[in-house]
Amino acid sequence: MTQRVLEDPAAIRVLFHRLVAFAAKVSLTAGEHRGLFEVLACEAEGIVLGIPADMARAIPVGTKTTLSLEDRGLRFETVVAYSGAADYSGVACGRIALPRSLRRTDSHRFATFVPDDHVTCTFSNARGGFVDATVKGLGPEGVEVGLRDSRQNVRDHFRMGEEATLDVTLEGGMRVVAPTKVAYFGDSTVGLAFTDKADKALMSEFKDWLDTQQQLQVQRDRDEFELGNRPRRTTEAIGARILVDRDPMILLLGDREDLFRRMGEGLGRKFGFAYLNYIKGPLLPQLKELGEEGWGRTRMILIHHQLLVASPLELTRQLVEKEQCPLPILLCGTEEDASLKAVRALEAGAVDYLSLEPFRILAVMKKLDDLLKLF
Repeated sequence: MTQRVLEDPAAIRVLFHRLVAFAAKVSLTAGEHRGLFEVLACEAEGIVLGIPADMARAIPVGTKTTLSLEDRGLRFETVVAYSGAADYSGVACGRIALPRSLRRTDSHRFATFVPDDHVTCTFSNARGGFVDATVKGLGPEGVEVGLRDSRQNVRDHFRMGEEATLDVTLEGGMRVVAPTKVAYFGDSTVGLAFTDKADKALMSEFKDWLDTQQQLQVQRDRDEFELGNRPRRTTEAIGARILVDRDPMILLLGDREDLFRRMGEGLGRKFGFAYLNYIKGPLLPQLKELGEEGWGRTRMILIHHQLLVASPLELTRQLVEKEQCPLPILLCGTEEDASLKAVRALEAGAVDYLSLEPFRILAVMKKLDDLLKLF
């Protein structure tokens, strides 16, 4: 069975250091107070969260809070005590105790190990079809895969209970060729359980490999995020990457990968999406990961109001005035004061402002479609 509880204090602390480094957010509920807050620091006194000052002061010290988070695609939940309002580098915030344990809330999944680098593999299903896929997670009971072509739906290639033969070469030359059975579906993944027909010697070798890889990953994490090494956040942006490979391609800039992935899932049959957690500097050189010269296939740029460091309005002016970007630029975010935000967006050189939160799929689709037709 998938490990349900993480109780190693060092591993928990390293996990939070990693959330800090990637400016990740966690969901916190404390009585009537709730929200999604950035993990600002992992300190000896506890975890510092970007809770607004008013809310941080309103939550009574000692309140039991429910914390939900995601690390490497694995979901956890815990209950911790609220330590009170705090100040971090001049920023008003709140602090919670370091959790003693983290419970997996997705323990139905096979994934106990998520590789840092995606591994490609091939499947042949019971209907004689071959499928190119990417391994998203591995565990002693099976694997989780997604299709390499994100435009396709996994349910078009796999059926519940259907058998499929896995053929994948893993790090260190470990090759696994084994029969599997479809056990469950995720949003864009499928869980494949090893069947009793799998070679027992191979499965034993695979489990040994899996244990070794997990230990190596933990050691790499500890080397990078050891106690005393408290990264505030990554100092360089992670390269742009494609979420949905389709034309017309829309480039999404911001600190809300969760929101952008929902856009890809909801609108991916009509638009392509690429994502960049922009931090600073000229934008164009950061798009080389998309494999295109210049602006390439990109037809529109959406800038979310939550950028890691930069101002969305200043970034818009930079693109229009300094980088001579020929593409329409949309600023986007919450619907609060949308009219005022639209005026400011136009003044900075954008073509409009798009309300994304709450995410109304039909309204967003129409807005994007209409603007792309104009340009």
